[in-house]
Amino acid sequence: MKKIIILFAIFSLLVGCCAKTNYDKGFSFNYSSQSNSSYNTSSWSTTSNNGVLNPNSSYSSQKKTTILGNNKDVVTIMLYMCGSDLESQAMMGSYDLQEMANAKLASNVNLIVYTGGTTKWHIDGISTRYNQIYKVLGSGQIKCLVDNAGSAAMTNPDTLVDFIDYCSINFPANRYELIMWDHGAGTVSGYGYDEKYPNSGSMSLAQIDQALTEAGVQFDFVGFDACLMANLETAIMLSEHADYLIASEESEPGIGWYYTDWLNTLSSNTSIDTVNLGKVIADSFVSTCAKDTPKQPATLSVIDLNELSETVFDSLSNFSISTTDLINNNQYKTVVNARVNTREFATSSKLDLVDLVDFAYKLDTTEAKELSNDILKCIKYNKVSNTMNNSYGLSIYFPYRSTRYINTVLNTYDSINMNSDYSDCIRAFASYQSAGQVASGGSHSPSQSFDGYDTSQYDSQGSAELIYSLINSFINSDSTQQSDPYSALFSYGISYLLNSMFDRSISQYLYENHFDVDLNWTNDKIKVSEKQWSMIESIQLNVFIDDGIGYIDLGSDNYFETDKSGNLLKIDEMTWLACSIDNENWQVVPFYYQDSTIDNDNFITTGTIPVLLNGISANLLVYIDDYGIEIVGATFDNDSGLVSKSVVSLNKGDVIEFVCDYYNYDGTFQDNYILNDPITIVDQLYLADVYINNQDYVASYQIKDIYQQTYWSENMKN
Repeated sequence: MKKIIILFAIFSLLVGCCAKTNYDKGFSFNYSSQSNSSYNTSSWSTTSNNGVLNPNSSYSSQKKTTILGNNKDVVTIMLYMCGSDLESQAMMGSYDLQEMANAKLASNVNLIVYTGGTTKWHIDGISTRYNQIYKVLGSGQIKCLVDNAGSAAMTNPDTLVDFIDYCSINFPANRYELIMWDHGAGTVSGYGYDEKYPNSGSMSLAQIDQALTEAGVQFDFVGFDACLMANLETAIMLSEHADYLIASEESEPGIGWYYTDWLNTLSSNTSIDTVNLGKVIADSFVSTCAKDTPKQPATLSVIDLNELSETVFDSLSNFSISTTDLINNNQYKTVVNARVNTREFATSSKLDLVDLVDFAYKLDTTEAKELSNDILKCIKYNKVSNTMNNSYGLSIYFPYRSTRYINTVLNTYDSINMNSDYSDCIRAFASYQSAGQVASGGSHSPSQSFDGYDTSQYDSQGSAELIYSLINSFINSDSTQQSDPYSALFSYGISYLLNSMFDRSISQYLYENHFDVDLNWTNDKIKVSEKQWSMIESIQLNVFIDDGIGYIDLGSDNYFETDKSGNLLKIDEMTWLACSIDNENWQVVPFYYQDSTIDNDNFITTGTIPVLLNGISANLLVYIDDYGIEIVGATFDNDSGLVSKSVVSLNKGDVIEFVCDYYNYDGTFQDNYILNDPITIVDQLYLADVYINNQDYVASYQIKDIYQQTYWSENMKN
């Protein structure tokens, strides 16, 4: 986050705001042709595998680990705990170590923990200066084995190699388990954030592969007590090193795995088969989350890596080729519709990780169904929380929300021997998407519409030849001379991607399928035809408050209304989210929409409120449904580029400062500012919608087309 500056401009929504008695969050959806708007429903694409044990495998003979049976097995669990801000700010590592110590460990279970990666441990004796190695003895005790294991970054693959070597030499076993504890971002950024080395980056999938190859240990399972690591790319990478992957598709709640139960189960029978052990891990994790963090999603799955490596490669190749054929044969919109309506994970982070089974069923081709069936056979157990429908246990990267990671991921694919046909598939999709953005004039900011809607900011798409010429000009431009709106596309390497993929057929497709609507208000309506609705992926409302000096950005919401003819309607009575500590005096706050789910006719919306929580940059997590609006916790920001699993509850005495973006009248972004005075929680933090028609505001609809190009309606001003 940028430097925080206190906003001295005169602005107050504390007086005269009347809290509404009903909740208007969520969009009004009156026009049936809005086929691309995305939200998840409680119905599953195919039969739910939530809580269903699928232990059978035709590839048991290929297991790397042989289980002896009769409780004769010796198990060494290597737990790589990179404490990061999870420990320094939220004590998550300490809590989990306590859960481990609370277990009654058998003599033939060795639980070895490598500690480091944080600026502060909350257990006396654990060093922040040096990395250390501990053995968990059980019955509330841990013992330091290596007081000084060096001070290298825990995101350095060599550090992981040294730990695995130490464990395999000093605690030989016939069953080895590896658990990697910290932040994660799967395909895009891999694992780990070392708080002591913030510039060292994460450990990519290729680097994890490098470390495991060098260490040479074959694992019974590799688990990630981290976010977003249950994806096909991680599974393919691990298939040479382990029999099973145990990980989460979604961002994990901050409490992480619950260790006591499954360690007790393993200690009572070290010969328990891995699938049933994984079931205990998943069940205890999801049930603990349901109790302690009931409004936060939780997923955990157990994947058979031997079966996956033997069965999925061919079906993935067939799926990729058939999907590429769709894209190249004027059916890009078909693929977009499937992608938009697929279960997506960590949506606010725009990492483009989607459930592979759900995506395949939404795409609905023969090859896609075959792939999803093969994937389901490899998922031996999957456990998810109630609202996590269509989370079948294994995600995949499919670029749509952002093109920024496409080249990074393609390089990772080359390193882990990912299926080349799939690489070609996402290249083809990203080429159409990127070309659509270039043809429409590149990226724009809502601040560009402060003075009213300006059609000149979007380049004309008058003919296929004009589009072809424009994109060719972009490809051949000197990136060092580029400024907005194309600078982001250049920084992501899109010109190089288009240079290898672009041809006249794409230009023709863009000409025949592009967003072309007059976004000026006429009689308080914007007319959108049925064909143009099919070009819209999403609509959000953005609101700015004019404080007499500039514009305060209040964020985005997913509320909009249409009439029966498909006209987008102007909002007369503007409302926005507000907080109160006494349920009487309301303060309007910035809010950013994240996701929507329909669960048994209950419409659920989630979003975030950017704040300083006791002086630390954080986001309050907002949960809105038919029954009300509430804060379900807070997550701290970090500079790792990974998704944080650290979610903490708000407590009495917590000091909250609301953070907003601020613009000059000319649309120039100034900085992040503190909005109004700090508040201190006395009992709880109340939330409601309030009318803001007594304020000078500027609002506009942000419309994204099927290429993720953004357009802005003419302003609605008060």
